[in-house]
Amino acid sequence: MGSRSAVACDFPPESALPGIFGAFGYSDSFAIGLDRSELKMHEIYLGIFGHIPSWLKSLLVVRNAIVSPFGISGPTMHDMNHIEFRDSYAVGDKIVRWTLYAQTADEIVSGMNDKHLDFRVSLFRQRIDRNGRVVLSTAVKTHNRFGQFYLRTILPFHRIGVTRLLENAAEAERI
Repeated sequence: MGSRSAVACDFPPESALPGIFGAFGYSDSFAIGLDRSELKMHEIYLGIFGHIPSWLKSLLVVRNAIVSPFGISGPTMHDMNHIEFRDSYAVGDKIVRWTLYAQTADEIVSGMNDKHLDFRVSLFRQRIDRNGRVVLSTAVKTHNRFGQFYLRTILPFHRIGVTRLLENAAEAERI
């Protein structure tokens, strides 16, 4: 079995995200061991983002109530409780809550644009041993001061949320 702890790591240089998204002002990456190397990328993605812990759902609902008057959108509790799982996805489809921008055998890039900031998430499979690991990277472009303020405010919660999503998926043997 791979490592059950998510760790901060370098952005994968092989990722397609910079070529798709262009320059961005913020990024981070976290990796976790992959035990189920037979999974397709969308299955790994759904194994991580399709199972949000209840505490994180509650935190996102509170976040949405605070920031929605400022034009930042987010998923509702209904959205988080009714995630569609499909056998395949095409570029342009919604996968969990975000638009699918790119997919290969070893990477999915998804994200969302809004008036204050745009973000992309890359889920990248690194085949470094028999099973390898997955690296979840987030890249953000802010458009204005409110976007910068919002990003600074949510980063501690973002980091905790990302590591817990990865660890929950690994512990539940979904990845």
